Amino acid sequence: MPILSLPGRTVRAVRHPAMPQLPALPEIRDERTFRIALITEYYYPHLGGVCEHVHFFAREARRRGHHVDIITSHIPGAEALPNVIRIGRSQPVQANGSQARITLGIGLRRTMRRVLREGRYDIVHVHSPLTPVLPLLAIDEAEVPVVGTFHTYFDHSKGYALFNRYFQKRLDKLSAAIAVSHSTTVALNRYFKADWTIIPNGIDVQVFNPHAPRPPEIRTDVPSILFLGRFDPRNGLDTLIEAFRRVKRRGRAAQLVVVGDGPLRDHYYDLAGGDPDITFVGSVLEGRPSYYANATMYACPTTKASFGITLLESMACETPIVCSDILGFRDVVENNREALMVPCGDIDALTDAIVRLIDDETLRTRLGKRGREESLQYGWDRVTEQVLGVYHAILGRVAVAP
Repeated sequence: MPILSLPGRTVRAVRHPAMPQLPALPEIRDERTFRIALITEYYYPHLGGVCEHVHFFAREARRRGHHVDIITSHIPGAEALPNVIRIGRSQPVQANGSQARITLGIGLRRTMRRVLREGRYDIVHVHSPLTPVLPLLAIDEAEVPVVGTFHTYFDHSKGYALFNRYFQKRLDKLSAAIAVSHSTTVALNRYFKADWTIIPNGIDVQVFNPHAPRPPEIRTDVPSILFLGRFDPRNGLDTLIEAFRRVKRRGRAAQLVVVGDGPLRDHYYDLAGGDPDITFVGSVLEGRPSYYANATMYACPTTKASFGITLLESMACETPIVCSDILGFRDVVENNREALMVPCGDIDALTDAIVRLIDDETLRTRLGKRGREESLQYGWDRVTEQVLGVYHAILGRVAVAP
């Protein structure tokens, strides 16, 4: 395993595949099948909730006999894949307190129009519909019904306020507007009017399970606290590192395992200060279940989220959670049911919750068992069934329209 050397410390630099390598699933043929185009600015090798939503929905829909193409942009390091159509060049930008992506290139509108026509799709499904560039182009150029799935919670948007009429007009073109959570609609309702359908993110409850093998980075001699996410200020790793220091000062031996990467990696390495009990693993894609399943707890001090997909992953692995008490997470967990929820950014409360879970094995077991039970309702088979139900309703209306 390669080692990344940094001044005063060594950090494991782990290479991982750009796509999850998952077991094949048996084919289930739906009575009526569709040709579906999924439009997204986010796809592998970018890591994040939107690209995983697109990937796993496509996988489940194909298993049911539907034709699914993913239309996205070129990202350095992207591998050529069947039914993935890349146009333009993806450019990272800062937006909504995080790293977003937009597509650049000459003739993008013309190319989008050609790809959609050549695909002979029954439905065009746009993810994050009111964001540039590919989603908006697809809404404008589609000649078949368009479905949009909204993924993001935000406090305010100057762009939506200034160009409200433009964005509302695009929203009105959608045959169905899906939101992944109630918190997402709360954000959007500040600026727009729509008839929202809530369909949550999904999870592969076979892959994420309590029996995944232990990765070598997780020690067995002390309790382990897992952080998993992009190195992004809103994900709260700085808060967790300080809380971890306080946990140790209270006399609890523990290990903090940090799974993730991003442009701020040097900042967080410096913040850790060479602590031998803080292990930086790097980015992990297909091995994530092993980290969840073998950690004593999953800590998620995120300050802003539209949906707790990593909470679901931890729950499916029967691992108890300590997380911020924010709107997006309340859609997924309840305090003292699957998780201990603490005020956002409150280091003392986060420390107290971690110590409580370290000390109380019975509580850990109860939260973990309930989490696994709750996670089963988010299986991709159920989520895909709901989305396909939206398609059937739309195309049924089109078929009987005068």
